[in-house]
Amino acid sequence: MKKSLVTSLVLGVLMLSAGVATKALTPTVKMADREAPLNLNRVVPEQFGDWHVDPDAQANVVPSPDVKANLDKIYDQILSRTYINSRGERMMLTITYGSQQTQDLRAHRQEVCYAAQGFAINALTHETIDVAGHKVPVTRMFAEKEQRKEPVTYWFTMGNQVVLSRTERFMVQLKYSVAGVIPDGLLVRVSNLSGDPATAYALQHAFLNQLMATVDKTASVKLLGS
Repeated sequence: MKKSLVTSLVLGVLMLSAGVATKALTPTVKMADREAPLNLNRVVPEQFGDWHVDPDAQANVVPSPDVKANLDKIYDQILSRTYINSRGERMMLTITYGSQQTQDLRAHRQEVCYAAQGFAINALTHETIDVAGHKVPVTRMFAEKEQRKEPVTYWFTMGNQVVLSRTERFMVQLKYSVAGVIPDGLLVRVSNLSGDPATAYALQHAFLNQLMATVDKTASVKLLGS
């Protein structure tokens, strides 16, 4: 048999195998369809501990029309609230939920989103904090734009697992793909206006502990990972 024919046959087999493997690893069932619907407005309380929603607050960064259009494609739900405590301290909370955390529709890294809004991103760090008894790997950054100074803490979940790096997200996505499942996912972000990041992060940590302690167990798994 001629060498060229053998090579063609081998390449044909490899291409066929790759096609079969790709089809086998293509998810077909949404994880969200297997579980009870998650309603962020219902599971996230408007009042807890010393905090309650400030209905008059206008502190959240309003995304540009093009950014908002992109967010609407990625997320099924976006909860954005500003809370206030008895000392007059305010905390901004944003939680977004997407039922399809695929390669094309995956949560945006906040340093990229803030930079797109004209913020300078400083002191970007990755840490693990304890939130209501869960070890949560988070990203922290100090965002600045003109007079606005905003320390930010955020994390992502994919399925029922918190993921930090791109590698972790890929491995979790691969795990679900093998099972034929499209994972859902969340972005949880807290921030407040302060020129003192250390003090702001401490207040954010206390806020998150109080908030997550009030969330029911099922929602807690989605927000903090299993």
